[in-house]
Amino acid sequence: MLSFIQEENNRVGYGVYGFYFQDSIGNDLANISVLGREEKLFGTTYDWHGLKRKEVGKYVFQYTLSGEGRLEMEGKDYRLEAGQAFVVEIPSNHRYYLPKDSKRWEFVFITLVGKEAANCWNIIQENYGPVLKIPADSKLIQLLLKIYQHTYEQKISDSYHASAKAYEFIMECYRFIKNMEKPKKDFSLNMTKAIIYIQTHYHEPITLDEIAVISGYSKYYFIKQFQHQLNMTPVQYLTKIRIQKAAELLRTTDSSIIEIADAVGYANANYFNKVFRKVVGVSAGTFRDSKDVAEIDYLIME
Repeated sequence: MLSFIQEENNRVGYGVYGFYFQDSIGNDLANISVLGREEKLFGTTYDWHGLKRKEVGKYVFQYTLSGEGRLEMEGKDYRLEAGQAFVVEIPSNHRYYLPKDSKRWEFVFITLVGKEAANCWNIIQENYGPVLKIPADSKLIQLLLKIYQHTYEQKISDSYHASAKAYEFIMECYRFIKNMEKPKKDFSLNMTKAIIYIQTHYHEPITLDEIAVISGYSKYYFIKQFQHQLNMTPVQYLTKIRIQKAAELLRTTDSSIIEIADAVGYANANYFNKVFRKVVGVSAGTFRDSKDVAEIDYLIME
């Protein structure tokens, strides 16, 4: 039997749900501990320190929907804006809070337990750090919102169902970081920074000069080293990432081509279509509608 502890905010749709199971299936298995969607406004006290909480063995994933929050971890200060998530373990040396200069912070979060959650969080932090930039339309965030919606509607009936959702979320975390295409270990640190920057900012109007600055190289040397290590130019790599994401959105959403173009970093839909046709061989509209490519949801590109 599942017992819900719900703490509702003033507006419908917000709330925090604690999961307390009478039919526990073991401490080692992944499960949901707490799940919520909240909005904290200016003047509200919202401040959690990872060494001042009573919980042990908890793993928090919190995603900013709008507004701004703050994370302090291991001596570093992170601004948490829309589209950014953080992962932390309880207990650990971290603090996340609503800063005094923020008017509001809207977020959705899930707190998990179990060894699989611990392993996943460790992999994320060791390879990408505690903060990730994740598009709101990604499968990971859509899944989190869906789990929250099912909880809100009381469709998660027991610990087995909750555990299944916890594993589904963890696997989607693994899928997301895998799709970020973590650079090979023999890439230089400078090039790794540039590659990860492209993978997490492809939807923005980033420039070659901007990417070169991130790498720490001069523009000319950066282009030369990038082509040497990846066998393509930085612009070709950026185009590859954008078109792969566009293909996914064309097949998995009802967004217009103009909206998809904007979502992957193209301000001009006509130019986006021109690039898409050049890379894929057909226009974006044909790719979405054609039965000849009906089985293709994702593009694997060299």
